[in-house]
Amino acid sequence: MNKALHICDRLMYGALLVLVIFIPYSLAMIEACLLTIILAWVLKHWLLWKANPQRGFWAAYRFSPSGMEWPLIVIGFLIVATLPWSHAPALSLKKFFSRFLQQAFLMYAVVEIVKTHRRLYGVMATLLLTLFVVNADIFVQYMRGYSFIYHTPLTSGRVLGPMHHPNDLGTLLVMVLPVVLALIITHRYWIPLLWSRATQVSRGLCTMGTVAEVVLFLLLVIALGLTASRGAWIAFAVSMVGLGVCLKRYWSTVLLILMLVVVFWVFWGHSLHQRHDIQDVSLGTQTKYSSISLSPQYEKSLLVFFNPSGRYFYWETAWDIIKRYPLFGCGYSAYVQTLNVLKAGHAEYPHNILLHITAELGLFGLLAHLWFFTALYLCARRVLRAVFSAYDLYILGCGICFGLLAWIIHSLTDTAWTSLQLSILWWLLIGILLSLVSVFHQSTSPRGGS
Repeated sequence: MNKALHICDRLMYGALLVLVIFIPYSLAMIEACLLTIILAWVLKHWLLWKANPQRGFWAAYRFSPSGMEWPLIVIGFLIVATLPWSHAPALSLKKFFSRFLQQAFLMYAVVEIVKTHRRLYGVMATLLLTLFVVNADIFVQYMRGYSFIYHTPLTSGRVLGPMHHPNDLGTLLVMVLPVVLALIITHRYWIPLLWSRATQVSRGLCTMGTVAEVVLFLLLVIALGLTASRGAWIAFAVSMVGLGVCLKRYWSTVLLILMLVVVFWVFWGHSLHQRHDIQDVSLGTQTKYSSISLSPQYEKSLLVFFNPSGRYFYWETAWDIIKRYPLFGCGYSAYVQTLNVLKAGHAEYPHNILLHITAELGLFGLLAHLWFFTALYLCARRVLRAVFSAYDLYILGCGICFGLLAWIIHSLTDTAWTSLQLSILWWLLIGILLSLVSVFHQSTSPRGGS
């Protein structure tokens, strides 16, 4: 029995590592890994029930409490309850299982899988290796005009790497950059843990690992600039400054702000020359800036940077759908299908997470999701308080929190909500954040271990 449980547990962990590797590259592998985790989890808990039938069948399959159960239950109930009014009920039902339930399950499964320092930093090291490959793919694409894995060409001079759009790549990068920075800060804690406890070997590995992480971080920042994704830049700036303030590294935050100014100055010009979709602006609003006497060239730069690039039209279309279906929406994951049926504007997503949620699930769905985001915030605060005395876990937790915040910020002006890859990464990071408490208690238990 113990051997079978161990095999199931190791299978779940292995599938999770493979999932992290293929998040940017293969939807099929994502689904295969999720299915493997689900089957192994079901078998593991069936074996636990068989070993202790008095516990009860349903109790054996109960998830660890996270504080977000009720918001998720309400959201799931709304998705099912609104199926009769959906413009694509079959699609809504399919997405309920393949998206909502599957990704929520991933969060809880990660909490169960990642219970030791070795597993936690095994997942983090795998993420770093994946980012090295993604980064190489991005720069090959920029220099040769196409990526070396999928041979994807540049989009109007903008890099997109393995993602479907440069803005999706921007969201991916702003989510992981705070995490990478947290791993750089705590390198002396986790690198020796993964490789060796020998002092000399550990020092050498720490130095090499730290240099590699710093290089990776800088290259990812450059790659973020090459996406020319203005929303991702804003999300990155907010998350980095917020992380510095949260960690009370005020001088580092000042230096970081200066670095951001330089980075934005360099890549702002790059964006202006590459983004043909935002070049068509008029200087007719010059009087708005006359009080600060901006030059026409700099004024045009501001207008180009803040050009909504069609988003006002997307938001107006979403608002029309909300007014038509105010309470329960047009159906979960049925927004584009609704636009096609009603012939209401261009069949494009709203580019705003709040409008998207409200359009598909109505005001009740928006309230339920706001409840979930609030519960997530409160849960993150509890986690950080619980692991505050563990330096490495606290820093990593802060990095994950600001990575999640960056995802939300960019989702206010883009379509990260609809991307399977970005959603999987978001739920994965939430699961890792919740797992920090278990890792902390395991490391401080009498048996210790890592």
